[in-house]
Amino acid sequence: MKKVEKTKEKTVETKKETKKNEKSNVVKKPVKKEKKERVNVFKAIGKYFKGVGKETKRIKWTSGKELVKYSVAAVGFVVFFGLYFYAIDWIALLVRSLAK
Repeated sequence: MKKVEKTKEKTVETKKETKKNEKSNVVKKPVKKEKKERVNVFKAIGKYFKGVGKETKRIKWTSGKELVKYSVAAVGFVVFFGLYFYAIDWIALLVRSLAK
């Protein structure tokens, strides 16, 4: 047996069609929505975690050397910019105290 799919077609009325419908007093019936089948909650949760497991296997994890290299770079940038903004703040404070 072939499976027949029901399609919902929504009609879009143009201004001309709307005027015609108003004149002829044609009333369109709303499209009935089909009921969705109930999904077992536990199966859906299991399916979700299986997908998470598959995605976790696809991740390219960094090696230990790369992790150390990137961590040192991040800490270096934080220290550099911390000192930079401290110096800018100190210079602004110095200029402000000289202006008084």
